[in-house]
Amino acid sequence: MIARTMKRRPDLAAASGRLEGFDLKVALFLGLICFLLFWSFWGKDLEKRIYSQPSLDLHGPGNIGAEIIVWQPGGSAPSFLVGHVEPSSPAGLAGLKPGDQIVGLDGRLVSSLENARHIIGSKGRGATLKVTVIRNGRYKVINVRMYDSLLDSQVLKNMTLKKHALSLPGQVIVTLVFLKLAVLMFFLIYKNIVNRTLIVLVFATAFLFVGIFLRIYSPVDAFFAIKFNTISLLLGMGIISVVLDEAGFFDYVAYKISRFAGESRLTLLILFCLITYCFSLVVNNLSAILVIVPMTLKLSAILGVDPRPFIIGEIISSNLGGASTMVGDFPNMLISSETGIGFNEFIIFMMPICLILLGVLLVFLKLKIEVFAVDDQKKAIQGRIRPPRFTDRERRTLRRSVFVLFHVILLFIISQRISLNPSAIALFGGLSLFLFSGIDRRTLVSRAGFNDILFFIGLFMVVGGLEASGLLLYLSKAITTLSIGKPWLLCLILMWSAAFLTAFMNAGPTTALFFPVVLGFGLMPPQHIIWWALSLGVLAGSSATIFGATAGPVSATLVENYSSKYGLSLSGGNTITFRQFAKIGIPVMLLFLSVSSVYITYLCLYF
Repeated sequence: MIARTMKRRPDLAAASGRLEGFDLKVALFLGLICFLLFWSFWGKDLEKRIYSQPSLDLHGPGNIGAEIIVWQPGGSAPSFLVGHVEPSSPAGLAGLKPGDQIVGLDGRLVSSLENARHIIGSKGRGATLKVTVIRNGRYKVINVRMYDSLLDSQVLKNMTLKKHALSLPGQVIVTLVFLKLAVLMFFLIYKNIVNRTLIVLVFATAFLFVGIFLRIYSPVDAFFAIKFNTISLLLGMGIISVVLDEAGFFDYVAYKISRFAGESRLTLLILFCLITYCFSLVVNNLSAILVIVPMTLKLSAILGVDPRPFIIGEIISSNLGGASTMVGDFPNMLISSETGIGFNEFIIFMMPICLILLGVLLVFLKLKIEVFAVDDQKKAIQGRIRPPRFTDRERRTLRRSVFVLFHVILLFIISQRISLNPSAIALFGGLSLFLFSGIDRRTLVSRAGFNDILFFIGLFMVVGGLEASGLLLYLSKAITTLSIGKPWLLCLILMWSAAFLTAFMNAGPTTALFFPVVLGFGLMPPQHIIWWALSLGVLAGSSATIFGATAGPVSATLVENYSSKYGLSLSGGNTITFRQFAKIGIPVMLLFLSVSSVYITYLCLYF
């Protein structure tokens, strides 16, 4: 027994490839997957047709968002210079700068504007264009990703144009109304008075009705404000993680770790932090915590130690694992699906710094955390963890789920080469396990995380309303002004402000709120550094308080439930309080921000 009593699981379907009978929830679930698959391939094209505005093309070939100027002084051979570069365009994000002299595209010399247009036009969505330029007398190769999701959502669908059609008093009224609604909503989420999904859906409806009344935010705008590709990633990877859990994969790994650690508290702490990090690389943070925390509580009961320092370390480790890859947590899913940043780039730019931060965390935990013994009279249980036992059907399910997960990750790695949307890859993987894993489909539907999906749908609608009001545009301009024209300072302001907001507002809402803010910056550093800054800021903030990450309140509930089951009696009550978490989390947040600031500054100055 690890996270639950190990017994023959009755929810494995008798036949893995057929439905036991018609079930409305299963049918609706399949319909949702089909819709999301359609959106993964044709959603952006549909958005173009609805809004019927041309995509960005700044007097140059293709749609890379850079003006190309032909310069031919004194009858000499023509040179091709970069003129204006749109900050949020592929060229701007890749680091192409005004004044760069273009000498080659994809290894071929540029002889004319028509030649350049032909080369750029031959590149499909998701492909990479290698631009060779001369900058300050030195040759430099810049890789420009040919995507249009940002352009489609921000240039094609610029809803703030409606707001600018209002008079100045009207603009002020609209901004204040939406600001008050947003502040009230986030306050209720912070106080956790009622279920956060209900709060967000109610306020999303309120934003929509107010927007309709003020004629700045229509139902069509609200629909296209939803990031369906992000929802697809969340749902697809969620199904995979549920099947792995139902098959007993996490139980088996946790059991092996407990056997290896023995009774060494420090070894147990380090191993559980490491395995939580590894689980969170490929599955949802919450899924990893739901498996690891019950195991930690039982081991703590056997060893007679306070489990809370272990669990706090595991929560922060899950945040680090989620931030290391494209699919580990919601912020990175949103960034990837809406900017076109690929799986490999997250590995290259985010995983190294997250591993460094993991090392910082482990050193901090070793030096600062006091592991208190539980009173012997109230010492929990005697015994040892029994190994999980698998039926033949569970073994087959486990093999299928590991096979699918391996190929999903492989396709993520090569997705840019084959021009396949990562959201579609995740959905195909999840759908294959939904149909053929052998797990009862009703169980998968019930554990698929519909509450989370509804929460983020409502949240995207709220953020769309804030964007339509112009509030986020003003915030973007304010942050840009504070950066005094320095990209590294802009990144640091974004990272630190996102961290402090996340500590009280949760990682998901903060990322969704800051996403359009970042797109409104008039200054954009190269190599997607601005997105790494946002991701690292949200990571630090989600590690500061028990509210920062969704896994925090869930872990507190698990401590309350399992402590009574195992007979634990913890000082200060059988729960994790805000103060107990913050005592560890806030110093960790400041350490993370300090190290991340050095990293981001280095990227801005030397990339």
